[in-house]
Amino acid sequence: MRRCVVFSCAIAIAAAVASVGRADDGMVRIAGGVLQRGQGDAARPDERPRNDIAVRGFAIDATLVTRAAFAQFVAATGYVTTAERTGFGMGAREGMEDWEWERMPRATWQKPFLPGTPETSGFLAADAPVVLVSWHDAAAFCAHAGKRLPTEAEWEYAMRAGARGTRYPWGDAPERNGKLALNFWQGSSHAHNTRADGFLYVSPVRAFPPNAWGIYDPVGNVWQWTADWYAPDTYARGGPPSGGTERVLRGGSWWCGACTCEGNGLSYRGKARPDAAYDNNGFRCAVDVR
Repeated sequence: MRRCVVFSCAIAIAAAVASVGRADDGMVRIAGGVLQRGQGDAARPDERPRNDIAVRGFAIDATLVTRAAFAQFVAATGYVTTAERTGFGMGAREGMEDWEWERMPRATWQKPFLPGTPETSGFLAADAPVVLVSWHDAAAFCAHAGKRLPTEAEWEYAMRAGARGTRYPWGDAPERNGKLALNFWQGSSHAHNTRADGFLYVSPVRAFPPNAWGIYDPVGNVWQWTADWYAPDTYARGGPPSGGTERVLRGGSWWCGACTCEGNGLSYRGKARPDAAYDNNGFRCAVDVR
């Protein structure tokens, strides 16, 4: 980690923007630079203190990993997910109580909902983000592709795309150019989703415009697994711990709304056990750039 003055931080961010590249492999290449993270004294305890951290060059998937891509991985390797091995996944759906989760027997990435549950077709689309995948499942997919999960710092650096201090890559409001720019829950409770963003549950991975660096779903849709172990003092210590009981998820999801959480955004640090499989968790992969 290193600190920098505002001028040098601006130069680093500008250099990263100038060096962003898009390739036919579906990844976005990003030059190294400096990430300003944390929200100051008024932030949640695990988002303090605000500091600057150096990020080396890397590449990251432009989209979340889709059901179609995960199906190809399973077909090629015979991989069995955590939910398939344990016999259940954790789910949420319209009509449930706020903060409520349901243990769903036999729910897997292939069948994210119990039979007969209405309005679930969005989960089954080929270009929907794969869900009900644990951290272990996500890491296995990335390793098979010759990639890895992004670190928490890499994730935020890429999703911010040069934005500093804002909740979203485009500003602090969920609207962008007069339209909702992410998939999240609209409603005073989870009893009903008004679908003002056009979706009840997940959305296709290119349903909303990308950030300034060409990365889709930088926030919302599904929580995104990262490589790092969670610790409440990660920012204070200058980096993640070498072990722990939970892994970091970032970005928020379709289940997040004003009625439950503030997870949708670039600062909120989610966490879950690495063997947890929820229907609002997904991932994307990263790779080192030499």
